[in-house]
Amino acid sequence: MIQPEALFLDIDGTILKSDHSLSTRVAEAVTALRVTGTLVCLATGRSWEALKPLYDRLELQGPTICYNGAMIVDGPEGTNVFEKDLDEEATRAVIIEARSLKLEIVAYRHSDLVYERMGQEIEAYKNRVKIPGYAVDFDTLEKLEFTKAIIFSEPYRLEPVKEALEKRFAPERLSAMYSEPRFLELMGGGIDKGKGLLEVCRIHNIDPEKTTAMGDGWNDLALLEAAGDAWVMGGAPDGLKARFPSNRIALSSEEDGAAIVMEAMLE
Repeated sequence: MIQPEALFLDIDGTILKSDHSLSTRVAEAVTALRVTGTLVCLATGRSWEALKPLYDRLELQGPTICYNGAMIVDGPEGTNVFEKDLDEEATRAVIIEARSLKLEIVAYRHSDLVYERMGQEIEAYKNRVKIPGYAVDFDTLEKLEFTKAIIFSEPYRLEPVKEALEKRFAPERLSAMYSEPRFLELMGGGIDKGKGLLEVCRIHNIDPEKTTAMGDGWNDLALLEAAGDAWVMGGAPDGLKARFPSNRIALSSEEDGAAIVMEAMLE
């Protein structure tokens, strides 16, 4: 296996275990690749603020793909080099849809986590990302300026919402994807982690064919397809794993599958 010029890593279910912990083996593998010349880029649905502690723990220095590609920051200071907000009309439709079905919804207004009412789903999410956030009546905002919104619920309740929104708004105006079965994430049109990979490669003058990506969710598919080489985690949905050859399916994050692949790159 050839060591890539850049390695793009999803977070939850890829380098973090189900309890959101980072193993020493994975951390050491990331460090070994970084110090031998590979640009390591985290690619996540999280905000920069939520990701910064992990970024610092891994002693990274380069870019990070946030909000599933809606924002890219560069360097430890989190310098914003790319950001695309949700379409205002589409965002209002998302809010109305969530309200009508009494589904909990949060949004990132650039770097701020905002919501209208606190519920169990939002409380659990806040505890997970460790960002305080605050309540606001979305109708009082003259301009929403949301970078990303998330609707939480059971998959059978979210799928009709996704279908309705995609029927009303073309992909150029709204991107809808699942980061987890209970998380329907909405971003600006044409946004995904794959576009983020290409933008990072453009900024750092890297050939996308000389990159590797690893992920475990449907929101990682574009990232995996954009990379020169791709690895799907063993804990990924069967439908996602079926899209890739068996020799590109790693062990699960619980088994340090990402570390095993990175160690092979170094050999």
